[in-house]
Amino acid sequence: MKIKRVLSMILSIVCVVTLCTPVCAVESRASDQIAVYKMKVNPQSGYLAVYFSVTGPGNVDKLGCESIYVYKMEDMDWVLVETRLEDDSGMSEENTYHHTNSIHCSSERGEAYKIVVTIFSENSKGRDARTETFFKVGL
Repeated sequence: MKIKRVLSMILSIVCVVTLCTPVCAVESRASDQIAVYKMKVNPQSGYLAVYFSVTGPGNVDKLGCESIYVYKMEDMDWVLVETRLEDDSGMSEENTYHHTNSIHCSSERGEAYKIVVTIFSENSKGRDARTETFFKVGL
């Protein structure tokens, strides 16, 4: 009788462990279009260095930075002062798996800026994008 009870308990544990395994196997990719990405903004003397890097899951149709919007604080309101879009020089590439660049946007010493950066990747499964917002002071 003890052997049946022990065997029953072992089989129960094996079943529970087996059922939990798929829950633990989580994919680390951001999406079907974006494998890894990074964005940051570093104030420099007279400009903001907007750095971005995006890697697709393999060769993709197009990837890079979809847009950079730079807002300056004026009279307690954010005013758009500069825009860069995906077809501007250095913003994106076609038929590649990785694109990285640093785009320089004008800034003034002591002024507050809000920078909205959107990266993207596009392949046969569609298009995906990620956006981050940064608040910086010009140097």
